[in-house]
Amino acid sequence: MSKNTSGLIFKSSSPLKLVSSTALFGLLLSAQFSSLAFADDIVAESSIEAVTVYPGSAKVTRVSKISLNPGNNEVVIENLPLNLNEASLRVSGESQADVSLGSIELFKNIKRDVVQQQEKELRQKIEDVQLEQKRIRDDISRNKTQLQFIRQMVLGSNNTKQKNEEVKSGSYTNLPLEQWKQAWDTLDSATAEVQEKIRQSEIALSEKDQTLNQLKRELQLVATNQKETRSAKLQVESNGATELTLNLTYQINGARWEPVYDADLDTETGDIKLKTLAQISQRTGEDWTGVDVTLSTLRPSAGSQLPVLQPWALDFMPEAMPMVQAESAGMMMKKSNMADMALAAPMPSPVKRAPKKSMQQQQSRLISADFSAEYKVPGNISLGSGSNKRRFALTSQDLQSTINLASAPRMDPRVMILATTKYQDETPLLAGSMSLYRNGSFVGSTFLSQKQSGEEIKLSFGEDDKVKIKFLPDPDQKRKDGLLFGKKKVVERHYKVSVNSNHNKAYPLVIQDVLPVSSNEELKIKILGDLPTNTDVDGKKGVSSWDINLLPKQSVNIKYGYSVSYPEDRIVPGL
Repeated sequence: MSKNTSGLIFKSSSPLKLVSSTALFGLLLSAQFSSLAFADDIVAESSIEAVTVYPGSAKVTRVSKISLNPGNNEVVIENLPLNLNEASLRVSGESQADVSLGSIELFKNIKRDVVQQQEKELRQKIEDVQLEQKRIRDDISRNKTQLQFIRQMVLGSNNTKQKNEEVKSGSYTNLPLEQWKQAWDTLDSATAEVQEKIRQSEIALSEKDQTLNQLKRELQLVATNQKETRSAKLQVESNGATELTLNLTYQINGARWEPVYDADLDTETGDIKLKTLAQISQRTGEDWTGVDVTLSTLRPSAGSQLPVLQPWALDFMPEAMPMVQAESAGMMMKKSNMADMALAAPMPSPVKRAPKKSMQQQQSRLISADFSAEYKVPGNISLGSGSNKRRFALTSQDLQSTINLASAPRMDPRVMILATTKYQDETPLLAGSMSLYRNGSFVGSTFLSQKQSGEEIKLSFGEDDKVKIKFLPDPDQKRKDGLLFGKKKVVERHYKVSVNSNHNKAYPLVIQDVLPVSSNEELKIKILGDLPTNTDVDGKKGVSSWDINLLPKQSVNIKYGYSVSYPEDRIVPGL
């Protein structure tokens, strides 16, 4: 390894000579000025060869092939995006000769037209359609003028002054009676021909309006209004004439990928076919055409540094302090303490990814692990800036689940099919939307929170129409309101849940309801009838559940309720 005078690291490997910059020391940024390439500069075109897409940005790799002369060469790489992250720019290259990289200068190019090709094409199409609309409107205007002229020539004018002149000059009023029919026929044929032209023009104008609206909608998806690009000028030293393959990588915002899941439950076996797909979208201002795409779970834009903690010292307020000064000091200490507490409050530790192993997937390949996962999308991908989102299959796996039924009949009398499984793969499931299928039929959507290996996944796969539930006040118990016992007032409520199964096999069933809980020692609550199997479900006070093993063709009734007693001079809202 050696180091050149510009501070850029490079190494040579025979027979290829490799030059790379790991941090772009000595980078000269002149973004506030517009520069042009000189006549002696080597202007090189570059193309996007590979893209690594992150959840909120992308790393782009451009490749350029350059013919170098012996000695110093000034190489200009044009048409780089304006919004590239300057700090992320890296340059490397390979050649047959000894080549070293000196300074790099970035500058802006201001152009007369937008730089994004698809945006430019759409704007041109819009201008062409608008020009066609103007021609059609001109045709309609001319035809209407012709129509008016025909009527005036044949019928004369309704204007009294003009009509008197037409009488003198020989209009239809001077025609003999036997020629009137010929005049009317002439008027009919002439006006019919012109009116047909107007109708056809109006139809064509309507079609152009639809085309224009469609083009404007497409433009909204890709429009950047960007009329500037960047160019990079590289000082490259070569000991002989050679061909240099130059690689530029940089990070750019405006691109993202997110996981999308399909979960299909087989109700006979309990198997869940879980498919993971990647949905990619980008509005970077660059079109990706036939590029290698890698998806990474790394989040470069999320920040890479730990928060800086400050000392937090406590002390007593001085005793002999005037009231006004004390209040002011108190407010200042309160603000300071709030800020210090915000800084000193423990921050959540970064989540360490479980060690991951490389594995081969039918749809994609997991190519790296440890602290983040990367997936290589098979084949070459084309995705224009602002185009529709595209989905690619990542993985597919079979999960064994346990099926049970659940209902909250007070709120909804339907019975839902729940499947519980445990995620076993070493690569975490990122948070994302999930489409739910039951035996191949779509039943709804949900959102899956991030899951690590070993975590439980609970999914609801829609309504079970073979189990019917009714929730009613218990007809065997009377509603009791305001019964007085001494100085206490008592209120009772009784409910009955009727369950009827039409299944040919047994299923676990969970009935859920919310029962009142007391937040005052003078307010006493007693649960009546069938006691719930579980209380305070999921840590929620009052949420109770009754577990039932529902046998084939079985009918089950649950009767429960509650009694509330409180002082007669108090009012309990919501009871």
